[in-house]
Amino acid sequence: MDSNAAEALQQPRTDREGERRMDWIVKLIMNRKFFTKIFISISIVSFIGVFGMAFVYQRYFKEVLTNNEIYRVQRSIDQTALNLDNQLYRIVNNVHYFFEYSGNGNRLMATSTADGTSEARRDRTWAENALGAFRLQYSSELESVFFLLRDHADGDKETLFYDSELTPVPEMDYRAQSWYRDFIAGRSNFWSQPTEELLFFQDRSLKTIYLTLSRYDAQGRDGILVVRLNGKMFSDAFRLLATADLNLELRNAAGEIVYASPTSREDVDPVRDIRMESNLGQSGFQVQAHIKQTFIDQAVRKVRSIQPYIIVAIALITLFISLILSLSLVRPVKKLLRLMKKAELGDLDVRFNGKFADEVGILGNGFNRMLENMTQSIDKAHDAEMKKLNAEMKQKDATLLAMQNQINPHFLYNTLEVINCQAIIHEVPSVSRMSKALADFFRYSIGHPKAEVPLAVEAAHVRTYLDIQHERYPELEIDMDGLAAYGRYPIVKLTLQPIVENAFKYAFTGQRDYYLRLYAEDVDDRSYVIHVEDNGEGMEEERLLRMNELLQVAGEGSGAGEDAPSGIGLRNVQNRIRLRYGAPYGLNVQESMSGGVDVAILLPKRGNGDEDLDR
Repeated sequence: MDSNAAEALQQPRTDREGERRMDWIVKLIMNRKFFTKIFISISIVSFIGVFGMAFVYQRYFKEVLTNNEIYRVQRSIDQTALNLDNQLYRIVNNVHYFFEYSGNGNRLMATSTADGTSEARRDRTWAENALGAFRLQYSSELESVFFLLRDHADGDKETLFYDSELTPVPEMDYRAQSWYRDFIAGRSNFWSQPTEELLFFQDRSLKTIYLTLSRYDAQGRDGILVVRLNGKMFSDAFRLLATADLNLELRNAAGEIVYASPTSREDVDPVRDIRMESNLGQSGFQVQAHIKQTFIDQAVRKVRSIQPYIIVAIALITLFISLILSLSLVRPVKKLLRLMKKAELGDLDVRFNGKFADEVGILGNGFNRMLENMTQSIDKAHDAEMKKLNAEMKQKDATLLAMQNQINPHFLYNTLEVINCQAIIHEVPSVSRMSKALADFFRYSIGHPKAEVPLAVEAAHVRTYLDIQHERYPELEIDMDGLAAYGRYPIVKLTLQPIVENAFKYAFTGQRDYYLRLYAEDVDDRSYVIHVEDNGEGMEEERLLRMNELLQVAGEGSGAGEDAPSGIGLRNVQNRIRLRYGAPYGLNVQESMSGGVDVAILLPKRGNGDEDLDR
């Protein structure tokens, strides 16, 4: 009983001691700075994730790298096989073309074999030249090309034709070679079996294959074209792949070895080595490769050797990211504390601009609402600024209205109608035309001050103005045909007539023949340009520059034209275009090709859309 009682008393004491230690640990942690707590927490979680990923990565890394290395080698073999197949396909096509389609085969079969005749010498010379030219065309791929003709009518006499640059090996008899035996037996194949047979000193390859094309019983003759491939072509194709760890073999359709890498086949371990194949679709050949497993393992180990460095780098990056995240979490709290201290000192203009709706953002919004009643002056200033902007916009609209109302005399339009009627009654057609033209001119000008019209309507108004000026300038040449194709595009009303009016006032002041040309052209799919071009007296370069400078700042002035008191003026037009469409649309003045002035008007192909065009 005594021992049990002692244990019962000891148990609460132990529990209290554990609670005190836990409280001490909690206080030790929670009394740290907020940044320290956040940084340690993120770092611990990040390191657990990183090393967990490293464990999984370590487990599956070898298999992934092995598969990647095998795929890389297989892709290299496939590409090399494709290149070799294309090379062989090109040679085969050219051999067929030389013998079957170019006429050389027929002529070779008809070559004279009579000894000592001039015809035989001529035919032999031609055959040697033709075969030599074909061989030289593929000197790096072909070692020898020759043709054997067998004449049944002449006692099966055989004549061998070959390039004069080739030197036969004296002790070699072509009748003992496999291609000849197949030819005599009538079983010649285009691809011969791999062979070490040679006929000329120029046949340097130890082992290669022949390409043969045969014809039988052609007017009592048999013939065969024999092409010996350069075996170096195969070794060159696989030179960069063949190593001590990679054994390569090129086999024909029958499975016979055409080429083998220097590695001995005794080194091939069919159990451990990895076998790869790649088929040559054009020639029917196949590339067989045996790569040692140790080679793959060695490549994998090279990559795995840097794995510790990668883990260290990831750990450092993790620490850096943890630091950045900690700072990003702590920075808003510190910012809110600084703003509170400024508010305590009397700075009531501070605001907390929280980007997120988290707890810190909620605290910041509460801080802003607390200061809201003391920042009424800021809101009032903002309202006043908005009213000022609205007033400026209304002032610009009023300015635009004043610009176009300069030419809005209703009473004059009515008077001109009366004059027109009187001229018709008294049979004075010239006065009638002038008064009607003036009436149409002012009728067009009376429209809505911000009207946007199609170019065709604006062009008709310009023609009315030109009809009026025709009485004063009867000899003036007018060309407006270049506007017809652009008639549906929008233009600010009363844009062209003021520019034309300027031309009459300043350009046509001499005593020579003048012309006025209006045409349009595309700039891009969104804008077009109208040219008002004359061959008048022109303008000095300095004045042109000054004029364009004034036009560039247009849109900020009062809007009244300064160039022509009786018209609207170029700056008036520029102001209205800029108010309507904004920059970069507007005018640009330049010298025309004939020495006059060319006013270019850049406009959009689509209007503002706030009113309908008069189509």
